[in-house]
Amino acid sequence: MAESYTNLYNREYLQSRVKQAVLVSVFLALSACSVYDTDDEGSIYYAVPVGSLIVLNQELTIAGEQVATYAQNGELLSYSAVNKYYPNCKFEIYTMSEQPRTVQADTFEIIRVVDEIESSSIQKSTQLAVRDNALAFGMLDRSYIFNYATMMYLRSEQQTDVYRMTCQLWDDLNQGRHLTISQMRTAMGEVFTLEIKKD
Repeated sequence: MAESYTNLYNREYLQSRVKQAVLVSVFLALSACSVYDTDDEGSIYYAVPVGSLIVLNQELTIAGEQVATYAQNGELLSYSAVNKYYPNCKFEIYTMSEQPRTVQADTFEIIRVVDEIESSSIQKSTQLAVRDNALAFGMLDRSYIFNYATMMYLRSEQQTDVYRMTCQLWDDLNQGRHLTISQMRTAMGEVFTLEIKKD
């Protein structure tokens, strides 16, 4: 039986949107090569170098049935207490337990850094998604608020359960940017210290 006009139109429309998403991804990837190449820590395009350090300056407790605690304006908070529209840093461990866990003051090496942009929308209009690309993702799921996250994967010889630090905020598609080093440090306050590796 011949395919209906409506089904054919929907299929072609979806294919055109996917092609748009791919083209935007390629454009952003190519532009990032030149735009993000900076040594200025104050720039919004500065990338935290691998080999930098996160220093935990005090003992902290992660609540039972949780794997993370958040730092915002130098205060440790639960997920529900964080204002997601302002800079915050999420400190994570690998394993969950019914009991609270204590992380001792320590120095953690940053072994990998990933900048990611994710839709914060719960309602999706389609199953398709393009991660790491806010424009393409917005075209597909029609959400306008995104989580701009810098994920710093951590390593410690003494505390191997520590996983990563993610500094982030929710913002709209047109105004959103990943956090600067200064914004990360403000969120961490005196609880954590971000020490940038120098060449």
